[in-house]
Amino acid sequence: MTNNTLDVFVNQKLAGSLSLEDHKYIFNYDDEAKDLVSLTMPLRAESWKSRELHPIFQMNMPEGALREAIKERFSKIEKMDDMGFLRIIGPYVLGRVKFETVKSSKSALSLSELLSSPKEHLFDELMDKFALRSGVSGVQPKLLLSTENKTTMKFEHYIVKSWDKEYKELALNEYFCMRAIMHTGLEVPEFHMSDNRSLFIMKRFDVKDDESYLGFEDMCVLTGRGTDAKYAGSYEEIARVIKDVISPKYRKEALTALFTALVMNHFLRNGDGHLKNYGVLYEDDYTDAKLAPIYDVITTTIYIKNDIPALRLSDGKLWWKEKSYKNFAKLSCGLSNKEYDEVLEKCKKAIEVTKREIDRFQVPDVADFLEELRNSWVDSFSKINLKKVSNQSHLQITKNNPQFKLN
Repeated sequence: MTNNTLDVFVNQKLAGSLSLEDHKYIFNYDDEAKDLVSLTMPLRAESWKSRELHPIFQMNMPEGALREAIKERFSKIEKMDDMGFLRIIGPYVLGRVKFETVKSSKSALSLSELLSSPKEHLFDELMDKFALRSGVSGVQPKLLLSTENKTTMKFEHYIVKSWDKEYKELALNEYFCMRAIMHTGLEVPEFHMSDNRSLFIMKRFDVKDDESYLGFEDMCVLTGRGTDAKYAGSYEEIARVIKDVISPKYRKEALTALFTALVMNHFLRNGDGHLKNYGVLYEDDYTDAKLAPIYDVITTTIYIKNDIPALRLSDGKLWWKEKSYKNFAKLSCGLSNKEYDEVLEKCKKAIEVTKREIDRFQVPDVADFLEELRNSWVDSFSKINLKKVSNQSHLQITKNNPQFKLN
């Protein structure tokens, strides 16, 4: 392959080639290819051309600290543009689509070692050792690790997250928010918090028992957007994608899950539920596609006092009145009044249960933080300050400045 061309693999089988020619990215399927690289790019003889890197190939590009660490290490030997990054991390990148070749990224660690390690700077050590093997998107520092289950002797695959100092107790925040999501009955990945609260660890949901991968595509890809546009969409748009992409047998369940997640974002004050935090899983194509588990949920208003939702609803970004939620449930998700009430009741109970769990978490060092977290949550729409945010500079700061993008 030349510096401007990369082989592209799907589950270790050659799918085609990606080239950069005359400032255009061109993907061509191999004549023998049987697996599509994306639901948005079906198999065909004609090239798939784009002025920017195709969204499916952007999806797991590293951002933030991880991107800078990789760039610093390899900039002397490789031009670290998009093609350069894919050349370096492509063999290890998250998911079924990989580049150049396919390499193992297994480590000798166990999950118990990650959870119980007393090392204060364990994540920094892991970053030094595994940064190259961690093609995973997001500004928050994250790594991909495969740990050995000593009981089954099989490798299990995890995303390990840390945080910058300005985001106090982010692992604890995400842990209890995910507990609340779990209590609604929504599907969530297996998740853990390390004993010293320095790491949040989430088991990957796209890896099958035979070590091959399910297809996973986030809503940036499915709406034809690059990663930089993850705050540009709306919940109505996600609902339309679900209706277009999700298999009919899973569609009603997926729309109900989307509405439930939206309500929980409101109750938990999560202003970072952007397009990359919702996705679709599939085995082959549209015929078996379903909504991916809910992930990356935190209370953002602890760090950004006047934060607002990441996506639009009813053509606005604010903590909406109940009428907006009810209209969305009925018109976009097809829920009846009874189903709407059932979702609200589940969400209210989930908040109550999780608040009791917070009360039982007796760790003096974080008592004040947990009290603030607990008090940030609500269990109805009427308890929110519904004053519309009209200051566009605030919107610009919270949703376009990279230092405020948490996931």
